[in-house]
Amino acid sequence: MPGPFRLPQYGPLLAGLALTRIIGWGSIYYSPSVLAAYLDRDLGLGPAVVFSGVTILLVTGAALSPSLGRHLDQRGTRQAMCVGAVIAAIGLALLSQVQGPISYLATWFVIGIGHAMQLANTGNVTVAQLMGERTRKVIGLMMLVTGLASSVFWPLTAALSAAYGWRVCLLIFAAIQLLIVLPIHLAIPRYRMKPAGEAVDAGQETADEGRVPPSARRATFWLMALSFSASGLVSWGLPLHVIGLMQEAGLSNATAVAIATLSGPATLVARAIDAVAGHRLPVERVALGGLAIGPLSCLLMALAPGAAPVAVAFILLFNAAMGVIAVARATLPLALFGRHGFGSMLGRLAVPQNLTFAAAPLLFALMIERIGPSGTLYISAMIQFAALLAMVALARRLRT
Repeated sequence: MPGPFRLPQYGPLLAGLALTRIIGWGSIYYSPSVLAAYLDRDLGLGPAVVFSGVTILLVTGAALSPSLGRHLDQRGTRQAMCVGAVIAAIGLALLSQVQGPISYLATWFVIGIGHAMQLANTGNVTVAQLMGERTRKVIGLMMLVTGLASSVFWPLTAALSAAYGWRVCLLIFAAIQLLIVLPIHLAIPRYRMKPAGEAVDAGQETADEGRVPPSARRATFWLMALSFSASGLVSWGLPLHVIGLMQEAGLSNATAVAIATLSGPATLVARAIDAVAGHRLPVERVALGGLAIGPLSCLLMALAPGAAPVAVAFILLFNAAMGVIAVARATLPLALFGRHGFGSMLGRLAVPQNLTFAAAPLLFALMIERIGPSGTLYISAMIQFAALLAMVALARRLRT
């Protein structure tokens, strides 16, 4: 494994990796929210089919994550992330040529492979292997910037699609993967796994092994998986439909899009606060704060769905909470289980999380259709409250 790297020395690389996250999440995960109207108009693909593509992406990631995590621990992330950029480019180019539901859904398997190899947990493993004890802070700083993905790519996707058509828009996104993302991934240093007999100091060993003893890891793992999977069901499902949800609640399209764009700055501010002050608190307490705000924001929106000021408050609070939880989802496994085998641990966690996340887009599309915006928000609050209870139980275990 490489020695402890200094942040200033690797600042340009970390900034580049943050940029690749903005590009990856924006062009792959957030773009269907804007492209859905074009796909319905040109191909007759309704929202259920469009967002099933994201479901396929996440299921593909769940299938690959355990073996990919072991590979990252042994070989590092450089090769996987480079190959992932190429596969993502191929997938986006194929997506630009689809002619119907079968080719559309099949293309998402390809995109899902590229997504798993270069995004998802792979970037966090890269930071852990590069930054040592500074991993939590650096992950927080990188996620601080990548929280802007939706605010950058929603209007960018809309502008490119309106000017050149949605097919050319996707081809541009594919080219960006090859011209910008791939060269940045090629700059990641090669990884050398630390020999088994190499000595480490006591502080390093503690950081490598984590806070939870082996006898308590199984229960801790499942409480963490339950909490993050439940909160992720909402955070991965609701944002994809938030523009349509506000429109159905009575807001105009322009107003809904303008309010939804506030999600990026809200996430940015929350992650900035976490990056500056979060290290003073255990990660589980930071997660508890976000998990408490999430259900309150949904209840607020459900009680007054058609009021623009309430919608603004909902977007700000909800995305601030989700921003904090997203950082905790990346850093709590590191704090509890250590850097040793971090890739494998994230790979195991990705299975229940990704399967839950995979159901989210379609589930929320059906809920909005069947029970309306207010009912969807009430159920979202209940799901997030269950996630809060699981995290409370985990925090109690850690105290004892």
